[in-house]
Amino acid sequence: MARRVSIKDVAQRAGVSWKTVSNVVNDRPVVRTETRAKVLEAIDELGYVPNHVGRELRGGPTRSIALVVPELQNPYFARLAERAQAAARERGYTVSVEVSLHSAETERAHVHGRTARPVDAVIISPSALDPADLAGRESGPPVVLLGESLPAAPNVVHVAIDNAASAAEVVRRLARGGHRRLLFLGAEGAERSTGADRLAGFRAARDSAGLPRDPELVRAVSSWTREAGYRAVQEVLAETIDVDAVVAGNDLLALGALSALADRGVAVPAEVAVVGWDDVPEAAWSRPSLTTVAPDLDALIAAALDAALAGTAHEDGAETVIPHRLIERDSTRPPGHH
Repeated sequence: MARRVSIKDVAQRAGVSWKTVSNVVNDRPVVRTETRAKVLEAIDELGYVPNHVGRELRGGPTRSIALVVPELQNPYFARLAERAQAAARERGYTVSVEVSLHSAETERAHVHGRTARPVDAVIISPSALDPADLAGRESGPPVVLLGESLPAAPNVVHVAIDNAASAAEVVRRLARGGHRRLLFLGAEGAERSTGADRLAGFRAARDSAGLPRDPELVRAVSSWTREAGYRAVQEVLAETIDVDAVVAGNDLLALGALSALADRGVAVPAEVAVVGWDDVPEAAWSRPSLTTVAPDLDALIAAALDAALAGTAHEDGAETVIPHRLIERDSTRPPGHH
């Protein structure tokens, strides 16, 4: 087994002191630009993992966890970050919230431990990671994946609701309500992803219920936003495709769908029912209020922290499925039925 590259190796390669390397990897503004560039080049050439610097210098764990989310515009991730902070504090840990902005490079840096600040573990809701990014990990902190299910990898576990089962539950509920032409918003190309798993559950339950398999009723979107949901439903309506329910990959897509239907004078749920996922706060306040699949967020965070703090004491690729419930609101039930 090859010796781990040390801070002194980097210092020697860059021709600087180890304290200068420490200043660079901890992002302290005391290093000249050209010196910083030399150190970063040495780190890259040697494949040094700065995550371990803090432990080498201070000794022991940092009692800090990185929570990496793709964005904070989505209220689901903002609420996740707040609750994770509170739950970690109860365990004597701090959580640094890192926003990847859907950058694969940023997400890779965190799962490989190549970040300025050392952490004991990384909890990440990835949007751009490739399976190879995890399979190629030779070192780095324990990683907990939220939502996305990527193939098993060293020291990586997965925590999520059962996306396929929850989608099937939605389809069965709509079919019982007499809906037959179900539009799915949020299809993705990735083999294993939140969108792909929900679509798989949707298709299986649709086929089981004997509902139409019209390919026009599955719509890909460029992003899971209100705007994308609005545009997709506007397009479907403009194409005069017969739809009597929208199953949206998340609440933001569903809220956009509600706006598009309202702008076209389509009554919800009398003409078209709408369902989302995540139970963002806005879902209860939209008009009509939005039926949604709500993950047990406290259970999700507790399971993620348990896995993160267990370090290597778990199976690679282990999966924890947390509970969810379908919260029925006005977007799927006729007026007067409460």
